[in-house]
Amino acid sequence: MRACRHGLSAVLLCVAAMTACTASELPTLEDAARQLDSDGGALLTSTGLRLSTGSPVDDDSCVPGQVRRYFRAESDLASASAGLLDRLQAMGYDKVVDDLDLRDGDQDVSVLRNPETRLTFELTVLSGDRPGVRVIGKTTCYATD
Repeated sequence: MRACRHGLSAVLLCVAAMTACTASELPTLEDAARQLDSDGGALLTSTGLRLSTGSPVDDDSCVPGQVRRYFRAESDLASASAGLLDRLQAMGYDKVVDDLDLRDGDQDVSVLRNPETRLTFELTVLSGDRPGVRVIGKTTCYATD
């Protein structure tokens, strides 16, 4: 199970990296963080999600010398996922990966990316023993000049 989660993360990072190469000019980290906070806030107000951490938060999972910001929200109710895909698509996000690509037993996963802001949102609906919804939004990696 742990190997599947690491594999899933690797696939998501590869998809995000490939699509990052096709976009035009990269917004600044500050602009991207503001947009991430705005888009994440819009999801919070329209669903039963709660913020997992202060947002946006620095994430050092990029290569050395780079940083990204992320937003994380969740709910213990699987019903909180209702309308999330539609809401993100209405905000300009395109689906780049869906559950058919990332089938993983107790998880339904979709990844959406905004080609203009280069922000990515991963939506995971968990079933089984601990149902719920997890939403993770991320900027692309930026140099830490």
